[in-house]
Amino acid sequence: MNMVRLQLIYPENLVKEPIICMVCKNFDVVLNIRTAKVTQDTGMLTVEIDGDPEEIERAIKFIEERGVTVQPIEGQIFTE
Repeated sequence: MNMVRLQLIYPENLVKEPIICMVCKNFDVVLNIRTAKVTQDTGMLTVEIDGDPEEIERAIKFIEERGVTVQPIEGQIFTE
């Protein structure tokens, strides 16, 4: 199992969308929200995603395809 830490940046039109919920329901990953700052205009979250590397990649692609900016936090990829 791997764990990656990411920053997710939501544009205004996606702030109210349940994207994190959809990730948890559709992918075999554990998603942990470490920090969040959400306003009417934007959302910024720091999350950790734990799971198999292929499933993590699929979850990240899903998030990006919905219009959320995904930025890896350097030095934060862990392998068990």
